[in-house]
Amino acid sequence: MKRSAVVRGIVGLFCFFNTLALAVMLGQNDFEAEALESTALALTGNDRVDFWTISHTGCPCADKRDATGCACCDPDVGCQCAGSLQNRCTQCGLEMYCGKMCNMTIDASQLKSRYGAIYSPPTPGPIFCSFYLVANRDMRIRMQLYRLQGIGVYNNQSKRCVGGFLQIIDGVRALRGNSSAVHVFCGLDIRFERPVTIFKDRAIAVVQYWTESSIKSRFMLQYFFEDKSEESSWQLGGSAIPNAECDWIYRQHNCTNSEEPCEFSSPGYPGLYPNFQHCRYFFRSTDPALQIRIQFKSFDLPAGCDTHYLNIFDGPYSARTDPALQTLCGETKPDDLVFFSTGPSMVVEFISGSLPPPYNYIGFSATVLFGNNPHDRNTIGSKVDRSFCDWIFCSNSTPSARFGTPMDWYPKNLLCTFRFIPSVQSERAVVTLFSYFLESDHCGTFVEIHELGQADRGGRLLKKICGPISKYAAVGDHKSLEQYAAGPGRTLLVSFVSKSGNHVLGKTSEWLSGHFEFHNDRLLGTKILNTVCDTSFNDQDHQVSGSFSGPKIDFDSDQQLWLTSAPSDCDFILESNRNRSVSVTVQHATLIRPGEETTFWLCKTVCDRAGCACQMEGTDQKQILNDVFHVSFYSRTQPATLLSCLCGDLSEVLPITLSATNGIVQKFHRLAQTTAESDVYGFEAKYNFHEKIYECAKSSRSHAQGALYIATKRNVSQANTFHHLQCDWSVEVSSKFYIAIDVRLWDSDKSSKRVKKSDSQCSPKNTVKLFTSVSQRDKGKGIELCQNNAVTINSSKLVIRLTATGRHLRHRIFWKEVDPAGVDSAGGKIPSAIGSRMRNGMVNAFPVVLALLWTLWSHHCRLHA
Repeated sequence: MKRSAVVRGIVGLFCFFNTLALAVMLGQNDFEAEALESTALALTGNDRVDFWTISHTGCPCADKRDATGCACCDPDVGCQCAGSLQNRCTQCGLEMYCGKMCNMTIDASQLKSRYGAIYSPPTPGPIFCSFYLVANRDMRIRMQLYRLQGIGVYNNQSKRCVGGFLQIIDGVRALRGNSSAVHVFCGLDIRFERPVTIFKDRAIAVVQYWTESSIKSRFMLQYFFEDKSEESSWQLGGSAIPNAECDWIYRQHNCTNSEEPCEFSSPGYPGLYPNFQHCRYFFRSTDPALQIRIQFKSFDLPAGCDTHYLNIFDGPYSARTDPALQTLCGETKPDDLVFFSTGPSMVVEFISGSLPPPYNYIGFSATVLFGNNPHDRNTIGSKVDRSFCDWIFCSNSTPSARFGTPMDWYPKNLLCTFRFIPSVQSERAVVTLFSYFLESDHCGTFVEIHELGQADRGGRLLKKICGPISKYAAVGDHKSLEQYAAGPGRTLLVSFVSKSGNHVLGKTSEWLSGHFEFHNDRLLGTKILNTVCDTSFNDQDHQVSGSFSGPKIDFDSDQQLWLTSAPSDCDFILESNRNRSVSVTVQHATLIRPGEETTFWLCKTVCDRAGCACQMEGTDQKQILNDVFHVSFYSRTQPATLLSCLCGDLSEVLPITLSATNGIVQKFHRLAQTTAESDVYGFEAKYNFHEKIYECAKSSRSHAQGALYIATKRNVSQANTFHHLQCDWSVEVSSKFYIAIDVRLWDSDKSSKRVKKSDSQCSPKNTVKLFTSVSQRDKGKGIELCQNNAVTINSSKLVIRLTATGRHLRHRIFWKEVDPAGVDSAGGKIPSAIGSRMRNGMVNAFPVVLALLWTLWSHHCRLHA
């Protein structure tokens, strides 16, 4: 009897909410046409028990097909409950939860239907239940809340629910232990005139129900697993910013069609937006002549701008310093909310707090369109008198700015010229073409870029661009950069010629838009064209010593369009033209901000005798390194050798110095940075070209036997000072013999003791390669030796290449001619007898040989002093 009473209570509860659902469904026609339509689960007949149960009896039992005393279920979505509860049905896939309406997992992959409902358990409080909704990867979750009864109360002072709540959490957060509620509802008796709708685009949503009341509480929540193609986020044309909760970025190439503009909205629109959100929507154009227009279609926030509001910024975003163009909150007519930018960027910031009853605020939706800017883009240069569009830019008055052709009416046979004149001999003008649209056929419209000669006479054509052609800079794709530069001290001339003109007022058919800067090569290095920030230095065109730094982003320059949108690598190439060594010292570097140590725990810097390395936790080390700021150093040799890597907290590592005989490439890997306040990462370094740290001495040897030595002085003044060198020698013995090689390398990676080859693999920083010809050396195909190796080469001529890196270099290579008759022809290696003779004759006599060589070297120095 007790069990039957419980079942009747559950069935009665189901029937109560069925009636409620039908009433809500019938009342949908009273709402405005643009309002979100709720979807009720309708019944097919008035005699049904609930959504899944047609009748309590009259159908075969699932476990006993001959019995007919079990419930009749909906043939499409219902299944009989298991065990003793076969007089009722439930949603197929949830049969195990018939007698336990608390702590359920509802997995879309296990359900026969893609919709259902969650009811409050028939148990009085205090009670706490969790319902996990798990969608497939290509699905989203939609939920509709119809009524709350006896589930806590909302405290207006503390702005929180007291005594109970129904809350919906991002399931990913819940699994990670972050239980911050995204949507929270409570109330003694709230019958929603229109069901509250919540969208979740993630794979898991968790519904949590808690009440302290001993009186039975009630709620009903419908859920739907829908295809993601049925858009809920309404972010049309935008791209989600990685690793951000709700930040989006919009580009001009997706948002220039006035008939189909891009759209953005509050999270979950047109459903209820979540609590405690901080979302940013970035609008950026690569063409500074384009203007951004934002027009709101709907706007519904709580009154007051304390906790729920929108900030609109005209230009780059820095929440700490920039005042908002306007702050919006409350209920505002969308027709009054239209905003225009004065430049190529705009930002909308959305802040939400704790959402109070009646839980009917759906946030906002708006369109964004990139169109023509009516203002003249050449606002800094000097316009030539009595000209329509001729401009002059001088480095002493305008070091950098944007430029372009008129965006409105202009006549036929138009000629626009832009002259960029450096004021000092070491400066040169660098022009970046953002975008252009040349519509006329057969080169009727064209652009020419010239480098003018002395006194602006003569010169040479750098590039001619003929129509019809169009180009939009693809932000994030560095290959889309199109840059041109004149020689140091030379004038750069850009000409735009249109034979047809533009005769429709307010319509732009053809244009050219770009950015220029004057670059002092001698002080700042030579900018490498078609790159964002690559720079080269040498001791012939630049200062012998100087400094450089990881580029800080100028949010008014062309760099910000690429450095803020995607990860980028800045290469600083230092190479001597006068047979010198170069040293680079990193004095300061910020690769993490204070408080971010736990964020970048995956990478830390570890230094040993051979240099510093980025040590990462995890299996995919390459991917981890791409996800953090880091500085790496490479040799200019072929192939390039990674000399050192810096990442994470460098307070105990810096300063660090690397010197090389063949040049150095310092690479700075930076992540995308969307705001000026985040631009704190970078480094400061000094460079110096000086006499070589070591001369490889005589490059050709033609003796029957001999030795090659590398030894550098130990630098005790600075712990993290490392040297890198590469030496090539050619050795030739009598044509009747082969050459036997014995390599003795100081193992900088392990310790000062020599280590056998079997104890470790060859390090590319310290290795010897043997080539039988110069062509083989140029191809890099040879025999690699490291540490304690001995081998015989079946040739009388040999090229030996030594690569060495470390704080203190001390390496030795011995060679000796050997009779081919005594060589093992199978492997080409030194037989034990020859190897023993060589080791006994040279290695054991090493102190005597070393003393003799030192005496000869000292005598040589005295003769040539």
